[in-house]
Amino acid sequence: MDTYYYEATTRDGNVITGTIEAANERLAVDRIQELGYFPLNVNRSAEQKGTAFSYFSLSKITGKVRGQDIINFTYQLGVLLDAGFPLDRALSILLELTDKKSLKGLIKEILSGVRGGKSFSEALSKFPSAFPPYYINMIKAAEAGGFLEETISRLTAYMESSQKLKEDIRSALVYPAVLGIVGSAAVVVLLTFVVPKFARIFSDIGEALPLPTMILLSVSSGLRDYWWIGLIFIAGAALFIRNYLKGAAGRQLWDEMKFKLPLFGKLYRESIVSSFSRTLGTLLGSGVSLLNALQIVEGAFSSDKMVRVTASIRENARKGRGIAEPLKGSDIFPPIAQHMIAVGEETGKLEEMLIKIADRFDSEIRTTVKRLLSLLEPALILFMGLVVGFIVIAMLMAIFSINELPF
Repeated sequence: MDTYYYEATTRDGNVITGTIEAANERLAVDRIQELGYFPLNVNRSAEQKGTAFSYFSLSKITGKVRGQDIINFTYQLGVLLDAGFPLDRALSILLELTDKKSLKGLIKEILSGVRGGKSFSEALSKFPSAFPPYYINMIKAAEAGGFLEETISRLTAYMESSQKLKEDIRSALVYPAVLGIVGSAAVVVLLTFVVPKFARIFSDIGEALPLPTMILLSVSSGLRDYWWIGLIFIAGAALFIRNYLKGAAGRQLWDEMKFKLPLFGKLYRESIVSSFSRTLGTLLGSGVSLLNALQIVEGAFSSDKMVRVTASIRENARKGRGIAEPLKGSDIFPPIAQHMIAVGEETGKLEEMLIKIADRFDSEIRTTVKRLLSLLEPALILFMGLVVGFIVIAMLMAIFSINELPF
């Protein structure tokens, strides 16, 4: 047997490496998948640093596949399956219809896996960067239950809803971003090109200049002569903060701060509740068991606090106590969400209630973003107006003071 070196991801998204013994590369891949991992790269140990072809080298193409491409693929596949096409035929049609090389290569690999005897979920698991754990587990549950078409429709609705919310937020942020960039550029131009021309006029006046003018000239001179120090300081501060946040203490501090930030903390909590509810509701509606669904949801969050809450919920569910009770001690889920989840458990319609919670909080997020922007836009305009106004007034005060100088 040969020894193979592999890189793989776990169900919670962590990248792991290791070695495994197998007769050939295909068997090595199968054994890695049996361990519950999603292989990214498999090579013989001796060829680890060489240029040998990796069985999963084509998985790198998924880095070029956009989220919208996966949504379109899922929707079109659902349409073809609803029309009565078998899975391999539906994939073949999508392969012919796709123009994008990255997506075509992805579909080709999936189709090859399906025709090679693998299940659809096994073929998808080769590409964890394109198909996250919730996607694969929903497909796996659908294959076991025989309702693949319905599950794909649920997946499409889930991804479209999540994508729409992201696009709405991005669109709402365009105007403030442009306003901030243009305003900042105008201030920089004034300080580096306009003010220095006036500085030459005032160079012989010295101490007779008003204080605002002296401050303005100092800022302008510092910006022109020592801008590189500012860049070094910003880069150093960013590097320090980045390294600090990578540590356990920094990550925990930042995680707590995100929930307590004025205005933005409420938005962050709403997004957490919406993501948890929609993902869990979609998984349950697709036939995934509650414990498995909670495990998948737990691995989907980067927030340590939310991971702890989800772990508590899963432990409570494992003991047969339901999921509503642990939420009462959490400051993440508001009372309305706790009540709706409790009602869903009592009525046996938990997945439906979770989707309703997600829809409600998606609406809350849009409302919160609009409110924040309604404050941010005038605040930016006011701030830029004050800065430009200070520059103009400082220049006018210096000009007026010239007439008061003794000659």
